[in-house]
Order: sequence, then C-alpha cells, then structure tokens
Amino acid sequence: MKHVVRLLDKSAISICLIAALLTGALGLVGARTIALSMARADVDHYANTLLDRAELIAREINSALAEANRLQGDACGSDDLEHLRKIAFTARYIKDVGRLVDKKLACSSFLGVVTPPFEIRPPDLSTADGHKIWVNTPLRLAEGVTALVVEAGSANAVVDPSAFLDLAYQPFRYAIAMVDPDKRGVVRSWGRRLVDDSVLIARTDKSVDTGIDLIRVDCSKDYFICATAALNRSEAIARQSKFVSGFGALGLLLGGFLSSIGFLLRTSPKPLSTRLREALRSNQLTLVFQPIVDLRSGRMVSAEALIRWSDREGNAIPPDTFISAAESDGTAGEITAYVIRHVTRTAGPMLRDYPEMTITVNIVAADLTDPNFYVVLEQALDASGIIRRQIGLELTERSTARQDIAISAIARLRQLGHPVYLDDFGTGYSSLAHLQGLNLDVIKLDRAFTKSVGTDSVKVSIVPQILEMANALDLRVVVEGIETQAQYAYFASTNPPCYGQGWIISRPLSFDKLVSFKAEH
Repeated sequence: MKHVVRLLDKSAISICLIAALLTGALGLVGARTIALSMARADVDHYANTLLDRAELIAREINSALAEANRLQGDACGSDDLEHLRKIAFTARYIKDVGRLVDKKLACSSFLGVVTPPFEIRPPDLSTADGHKIWVNTPLRLAEGVTALVVEAGSANAVVDPSAFLDLAYQPFRYAIAMVDPDKRGVVRSWGRRLVDDSVLIARTDKSVDTGIDLIRVDCSKDYFICATAALNRSEAIARQSKFVSGFGALGLLLGGFLSSIGFLLRTSPKPLSTRLREALRSNQLTLVFQPIVDLRSGRMVSAEALIRWSDREGNAIPPDTFISAAESDGTAGEITAYVIRHVTRTAGPMLRDYPEMTITVNIVAADLTDPNFYVVLEQALDASGIIRRQIGLELTERSTARQDIAISAIARLRQLGHPVYLDDFGTGYSSLAHLQGLNLDVIKLDRAFTKSVGTDSVKVSIVPQILEMANALDLRVVVEGIETQAQYAYFASTNPPCYGQGWIISRPLSFDKLVSFKAEH
C-alpha cells in the first residue's frame, strides 16, 4: 500500500509539474504576443517622430537655399559673405552655407573665401525639383566628421551631423533616406540600411515584420524623404521583461528559467556595465588631472579631471568605452557623481589655498535633467568648502544637441556659480547661433584645429575667425592637444591670449604631482 501511495504521489507531482510548465508556457506565449504588439506601436511612433524632424530640416534647407540664392552684391564679396553668415548663424540645423561660382565652392559662411575654389564631386542623388544631394561628405573643418550637403542654384547648405542625435533611442535603430522614385535612387544620410531600397522607392508607409526585426517605414508626402525605424524582436521582448516575467510566473518554468540564467551568469563573463558598477562601489576608478595654463604667462589656471579604470586583472579600460557603455544603460550619472565626490574630497585643500584655481569635470547630457546630479554637486561642495566657481563643468557639443534642455540647464549651473565649458568645439560644426543660445563661459578648441597649425590645412584659416567669434561673445578659449612648440607659440601670440592644455605642457598627473606642478607654475 505504501508503495502504491508513493507511486501516486510521484504521479501527482509529475502532473502538477507538467501542468505548471504548460500554464507557464502559455503565459509566456501570451505575454510575448502582447509585448510585440506594444513594440509595433512604439516603432510606428518612433518612425513618425523621425519623419517630423526630417521634414522640419527639409523646410529649413529649402528656406536657407532660397534666401542664399538672393545674391547680395558680388559673389563672395563682403555683402554676400555677411548674408550667408546671417543665414547659417540663425538656422537650427544648418551649420554652413556656401556660394558656388562656375560649379566650384568659392566661399562659405564658415570658411570665408576659399582660395583656390575647389571642385565638387558629382552628387549622390539629383532630385526632380533641382536639388543635388551629397551624403557622408567629409567636412573640411572637422576631421573625421561627415555631413549631408544639399545644393540648389548657386548655393549649398551643410546640415548638422548631429541633427538626429537627440532622437537616438536605444535599442531602436533608425535611418533617414533621400529617395528619387523617378530615377529609382536611394541614399541614406543618417543611419544604416534597414529595408530593401525597393520598399523606399515605392514611397508607401509600411510596417514589416522580418521575423527578426519589427520595422516601420514612413515617407513624406511633400519631400523626397523616408524615415525607417526598427526594433529587434528579442529586444522588444526584453523591453517588456517585467511584463513577460509576470505572465510567465506560473509553475516551475520560471524557477527553471531563473536557475538556468543564474547558471549562465555564474559561468559567463560579467557585462562591462556590471563590472563598472562594481568598480564604482569598490573605488577602483582613479582620477588624474591635466593642467591648463595661460599660454602667454605659463601660469597654471585650472586642470581637467580625467577618470581612469584598470580592472582587477590590470587591464586598462579606455574611458570612451566604459563611459559610452554607461550612457547606453543609463548609469553615466553614477560616474559623474563619483568624479565630483572624489574631486572635491581630493582637491579641496589645494582649491582653498588657490581661490583663483578651477578644476573642471566632464558631464553628460543625462546629467542636465538628473535631479540627483544637482544634489550630489551641492552636497559635495558644501562638505568641502569649495567655492562654486572653482568647479567647472564640461559639456560636449553632442550633450547640447537638445537645446531646449541644454539652455535652461546651463543657465541653472551658471546661476549656481559654476563656469560651463563646451568641450571639443568644432567637432559638431557649431554655429554662432548655437553658441549664442547656450550662453557659455568657455569653449575648448578641438585638437583637430590645433594639429592644423604649421600645416597647409584649411582649418588654420578658420582658427582666427573662431577666436574673433569667441572674443565677440566674451568667451574664454582653451586650446586642446598642444603638442609642439609651434602650436604653443601660435596660440600664445593671439589677442586676447588663449589658455591651453596638451602634452608639451604636461601629461595628465596624479593629484600629488599636480600640486607640485602648480607650485612651479
């Protein structure tokens, strides 16, 4: 009898387990179906948002080119250049406006007069309404940066390479394409190929499920533009992981799933973001400081705090790598807080001894809208007794892509007393209107311009204009990447004088060595 009972107990357990597994499986299937339906709606909305931005840019391009083709005086004369600069400087998404003479670029709002004028290669696409389009065109003023260029009549316009940066939304992918259905031509100005060209040439709004990706194509009714948004199906499920897990919580399936995941996590290398969080908690990251000096007097006026990370195995992880990973998973603010706390704690005594001294800290776009960032900043400074103006905050041009956010945040930081710097100036091809709107204290001239000193590079010709522009806006200038005596001498001779940093002045130093450097400079 006991043997029969044990058999019945085992059978009952088996049936319960099977029922639990089946119920859990059905729950997961249902949850996945609902999650995918929600994801399709998100993809559709994202594509529509992208197309709205693309049409806004197209309207601005058409308006700017129409205005530029109303020639003021002689082509590339002083009146014409002033006219072109006014167009570029008041535009939101256009960074340069050029004048064509005999099909050659003779001048532009940013380059001034181009001597000699240079030939323009055949366009990537010519539209029926007379526009010529070039994509991924290398910019002569920003090394390694490419942009969309549109020509009509005797003028062309360079579009901001970061025009869609504020709409980049992981894990979604996107592409903006110029389409000429008559000539069956397609060129992509932003993003990578997500659908076959034939789908775009048809210029019909369409949703596609490839079995791997959920894709939505939206095409403009007024312009030769299509926006494509895509989301991987597995990523769509992952975005609703809590929802899916809730539906799949029945039976032992979830337990088995979690056990398998736990096993995999124990046997697989930890993701970079996980290792980074552990390094932050255990204070594995270190700071070094690169001095910034008044190039005319050689006096040290500030230093930039730079974060470094070597893992437990002694491998150096490049800052660009782990900061990019932190931005992707939303933990970049933890790095900012870590740096602020360590800077105020470590450099506090020196800053109190030298009240004119400034330490700058790099921040990211997410910090501008993060309430915790402002709390950490205030608490760290209150605890250290450092004057607010002694902690400068550095933003990249990418971080200021959302001007509606950046302008108010910068105003708030300056009102608190912090000087605000625009780092790597020139890599985003900033316009005067962009700088005027941001109301900064300092621009840091990108090293691409520094390297051009002593060469025949076209960048040299624009450096005096940048310095004049900065002076007119009452902006101080820090020159990055000074590595030769010729570069140092060039920027030391400017009026007003520049500040500078680079290896010829000093490599990044530990804090103790920074104190010694300050004592000598």
